[in-house]
Amino acid sequence: MTTSNMHKKIHRGILASLFILAAAVSCKKIPVGYISDQIRYVNDTFRVPRGTNYRADPKAFELDGSNYPISVKLLEVRDLATGKPTTLFSEEKEVYIWTALFNPDTDTTVELLNLKREKKMVPPLEIVEKSGQLIFNEGSINIPTGNYSFDVQVSNGSGTKTFRDISVIQILDQPFRQEGAPGCAYFIDGTNTYGDLAIPVMTYRKVSDEGYQVRLKIVDKNGVPFNPKAGELIRRGDRPTFETYAKFNPVEYTDTTMVCNFELTPFPILEYPGYGYLMYYRIPSEFATIDPGITPTEEPIYNVNPRFAFRLLVAGTYEVTIQMPQVTRKA
Repeated sequence: MTTSNMHKKIHRGILASLFILAAAVSCKKIPVGYISDQIRYVNDTFRVPRGTNYRADPKAFELDGSNYPISVKLLEVRDLATGKPTTLFSEEKEVYIWTALFNPDTDTTVELLNLKREKKMVPPLEIVEKSGQLIFNEGSINIPTGNYSFDVQVSNGSGTKTFRDISVIQILDQPFRQEGAPGCAYFIDGTNTYGDLAIPVMTYRKVSDEGYQVRLKIVDKNGVPFNPKAGELIRRGDRPTFETYAKFNPVEYTDTTMVCNFELTPFPILEYPGYGYLMYYRIPSEFATIDPGITPTEEPIYNVNPRFAFRLLVAGTYEVTIQMPQVTRKA
């Protein structure tokens, strides 16, 4: 073989090798971007009142420099008390789901409300695929209270990684919340002269998990209710009352109770400007007696003015009682 032929053969071999290498490189997928090993939730624990529509902060999922777009999937949830997996977070329940933007200022009838929601079978927990945000709905009412860890899978153009025990979900039982301390005062009829009375005691009882109803009673120190139907509980000027927060159905009155079918949690939905969730009432002097030694005189000229605030966070039927320790209902 001549030197010229040998050089040609070597040249052809080099070209063939380069062609094979180029083909191999072109068939191999080149990773796009970066996916970190340190992806995490900023919250080490999400505290979720069961049975509520809870949304975690959409910025709580920390990608540690990983590239978008991402895909986040829930893999498994475990009860920390037993270490065993649970399917309670993924079992579908029938709940109301919003189908359009709800405006509490204008959607004030049941008909308008139902135009923007419908019942669907969905799991209690959704993890938003594109952000990792946790969203709970009312279907979580059947999840036992306790602490649960969970695993997620995160994918982007660079690959897929699994993050075990990425955070903890703490399921709480918090259907009712007292908003601040109640108060009570007496006023001399027809004047602005007043004095403080003992702080009312607020209690609640959940009668059932069904419906969206609250039954409010205002009672004296012996547990005897004042009669809202007979005018024993009246408005106090322009201040908000229980009725103020009844958006969808009018309040119904019995001899002992005010009843509201509120249709939607939380109740009240919105604060009343300048008053938060406060409710004010006046009990005229002809219906109430104040314990001796509290008012300046023993004359029957003192009306009673309780104020209180609460919110119901979970669907159900409730009884809420406001009791005034130093006041007796006149027979």
